[in-house]
Amino acid sequence: MTTLTSAQLDKIADCIFILGDRKTTRLKRPVTFQTLAFENAMDPIASDADFQKVGIGIIDFTGNKTSPNIRLIQGGKAFRIGSTTKIAMMLAAVQLRTDVRNILGLTPQIITTPAEFDALYANAALWKKGKAPRRNFGDRIAKVPPLISKIFDFTKSPVDFAGPDPDTQHLPANHDKAFDKLHGESAWDSDPPLSFAEHFWMTGLMSDNVAATTCMSKIGVPYLKAVMRAYGLFEHPDGGMHLLTSAEYETIPTAKKKTTDPPLPRRLTDAEFPEVDDKWLSSPGRYDDKRSWVTGSAAALTAYMIALVNDGFAIPNTPGATGAAACTTIRNNLADGGNHSIHSYVVGDSTSGIKKVARVTKQFNKIGLLQHDIGAEVDIISEFVYVETEEKIVPPAGKRNALQYAIVVAGMRSDASNDFDAKTNRLAETVHVALSKLPI
Repeated sequence: MTTLTSAQLDKIADCIFILGDRKTTRLKRPVTFQTLAFENAMDPIASDADFQKVGIGIIDFTGNKTSPNIRLIQGGKAFRIGSTTKIAMMLAAVQLRTDVRNILGLTPQIITTPAEFDALYANAALWKKGKAPRRNFGDRIAKVPPLISKIFDFTKSPVDFAGPDPDTQHLPANHDKAFDKLHGESAWDSDPPLSFAEHFWMTGLMSDNVAATTCMSKIGVPYLKAVMRAYGLFEHPDGGMHLLTSAEYETIPTAKKKTTDPPLPRRLTDAEFPEVDDKWLSSPGRYDDKRSWVTGSAAALTAYMIALVNDGFAIPNTPGATGAAACTTIRNNLADGGNHSIHSYVVGDSTSGIKKVARVTKQFNKIGLLQHDIGAEVDIISEFVYVETEEKIVPPAGKRNALQYAIVVAGMRSDASNDFDAKTNRLAETVHVALSKLPI
């Protein structure tokens, strides 16, 4: 295999997002931005005793998607957010896809084959290039690089995730068919082995733990963490931006059950355990563990949501381009309220949540549950939800009928007075009613 020159590595480094100047890669940190009417509408929510110790982001995109009204409550606090952190892996995957496409698009081309890409990402010299801060993340990536040949299918044009088209599995014509092939839940001994695109879809739609862990194994935790830091979504302890996943959602077995089983994923490395604002069982009777590898804050989730809605992730290395392809893939692979989707307490049903007070015409969501019986001091929920709605009764002219907004929640706890689901339902209902009363 041809040894790449320093000049060639420089050109390739310009195509790799995590090697870019942090002044240009970081997302804008969300701050409260609101009209006076929005501020007044949100004040009762911010002063509600049930919500004052919870991380909450309310983002009203109605009428102005690029500059939404934002209200943060405890936005900078880090909580355990469980499976909601799987959106970090999904972002890392589409960012990696964009970078590979950018490298293939160089003129003249420098590398083109899966084997060459595997060697490139394991090349320590590559990670010494670029404009990123000189941290040790490059050395770690070279030791545990993304497994490019196992993630992508180079026969597709443009190159894409191996397996079904990641942007069509959610369509009604394919949805149940794809789900039936997956037998409802993945396993380490799935036969035939599932593709990256299938695992990616299962991660978002059903929050499947084996699928998420398998994707993380192929991407590599060092690369995933570098993407979060490059976007400014994890800058602990600076600025309240906390979104990180760095360990298994489901323990990878030490050996296959049968010799005929597919190979097990490689072990995950480089776990990180930032401090959070809730407690976990460390030993019998001791809820004193305040560190977690599934950490998130309302500020980081809000920044992620705004970028996702506005096609602001994984922008191709082309003048004037947007990140529409990457953001569309993430949105298409999250839960959507259809068959087999993981439930959202924010969206709810006809008796609770947004659906109690309005018709939901579109949604995407990811939730995280951490329950007392697996070690949480109390049951905790997190949510990452975007909805488009219509009022059940068409309002008079001049009043809002169609809304577009998002709610993110981190650290909603059950307590003696109420369960997390009842609190989350009430938050969602209250937010919707308040937004529906705002002027057009």
